[in-house]
Amino acid sequence: MEQWKISILTGIALIILAAIFAVMRGHLSIWLIIVIVLGVIDIILGIIRKNR
Repeated sequence: MEQWKISILTGIALIILAAIFAVMRGHLSIWLIIVIVLGVIDIILGIIRKNR
């Protein structure tokens, strides 16, 4: 699998996991926010790699 696809899929997985944990705990902690931000950054980097 190409590197940009792996990066996008990893970002999506991080966001989904953070959302699941947020629902389970009932609130967002700073760590879950950091995981969501890292997922978004990973998706953005994957899109940039695809366009190069």
